[in-house]
Formats: sequence, structure tokens, C-alpha cells
Amino acid sequence: MKTAIVALLLAAYSPLGPAREAYQSGDLPRARTELEALLQPSRLSHPQEEAEAHLLLAATLHAQEDVPRAEHEAVEGLALDPDAKLDPLVYPPDFIAFIERVRARRQDRIDPRAARLRPPVLLPGTASSTAAPVLVEPRPASQGWYLVPFGVGHFVHGQRSKGTVLAAGQGTAFAVSAVSLGVALSLRGSDGRYSAQDAPTARAFNVSYLVGAYAFAALYAYGVLDGLLSSPPPPTGRGPG
Repeated sequence: MKTAIVALLLAAYSPLGPAREAYQSGDLPRARTELEALLQPSRLSHPQEEAEAHLLLAATLHAQEDVPRAEHEAVEGLALDPDAKLDPLVYPPDFIAFIERVRARRQDRIDPRAARLRPPVLLPGTASSTAAPVLVEPRPASQGWYLVPFGVGHFVHGQRSKGTVLAAGQGTAFAVSAVSLGVALSLRGSDGRYSAQDAPTARAFNVSYLVGAYAFAALYAYGVLDGLLSSPPPPTGRGPG
């Protein structure tokens, strides 16, 4: 169930989502507009996504009876993904048969196009020995990590000492508060009140629960403010020279 939900969410946030939805709902002009905007020029970063976009545009054009253009888009899609399999729940049988005919009859166009689209392979020894190394600076961690309790933000930003203190302090306060609340609730009778014998004990655990909760809140607020207001450490990279 979780896998299906994740797949649906990913599909919803895919750049192809609006075009796919338009095609499946029969709004072919909108599907064509969306797909041409994505492909001319290509705004898709993954070859499989671009292949799907070409095949979806081919299906749209095929449904509009623009067969020559549909064949061109099919060749582009198959060049990017030669093993593409069309979902029969999305595409009609006549279009699936059309793609199989293009795959069989237009291999002389698909193979050269695939060779041009394939990234070049660098053989050992072909790279220049004088090329300077490329230094990539690590991206700083987001300050949003400071909103996570138990010192997580400080650990992420390399402040292990503060992170350890916050983790221990917040963990202890949370545990004391939770245990105290559980004991206090367990002492209540069926009418929701404490008996005269249990009232002093329950009062002590209620106080302990409040103290623990306030201590946790104070330590959490301190951790957030300390992380967000503290200045970031200076960069450690060397200057030129």
C-alpha cells in the first residue's frame, strides 16, 4: 500500500503529470501543447522521462491522425529507450501495434538516432593528463534541521557537543514527562478521579509531568534559537595561491 501511495505521489509531481492526465482524459490539444512545451527544447533531465514524453506525444498525434509526425516522435522515443514497454491501461491497442510496427520497420532510423543521443564513452588514456581537478564545494546543510528535536540539527551541522547535550537533556525531560503522565493517568479511578490514598502520589507525578514538559519545551526552544541565530562557521577552503 505504501509503495502504491509513493508511486502516485511521484507521478503527481512528475513534469509529465499534466500532459499524461490530459491525454488520458481525451483532451488531446492540451496534451500536445504540454508535451511540445516540455520537448522543444527538452526540459526533462532523465532519458526515460524524455522517451516517455516522445511516446506520449506520438500517441497524441496518432489519435489526431497525424501519422507521419507520430512516427517521428515514436522513433525519438525508441531511440532514447529501445526497450520501452507501453502500458495497455494507458495506451490503446492500435497505438501499441503502431509502435511495434515502427520498432520493426524503422530500425534503420532508430539505431543511428540512438547512437547520436548516447553519451560518449571515455576510454582509458584519452582524458588529458593536464586537466585541472574540479573542486566541488559541499552544499551547506539546511537550517531547517534545527527544528528537529533531540539535537539533530546540531549533529547535522557538525556541532556534536551541543547536539549531545540537547539530545540527553531533551530525551531525559521527555522520558520523565511521559512516564509521569502515564503513572498519573493509571492512578485515576473509573470515575476519572483519584482516591484519597492515591491523590498525593498522583499530585507528585502530575507536577513531575509538568516539570518535564516545560523542561523539554525550554531545551527545544533553546536548541532552535541557538541554531538559527548562531552565525555559520567560516569556510575552511583555501584561497587562491
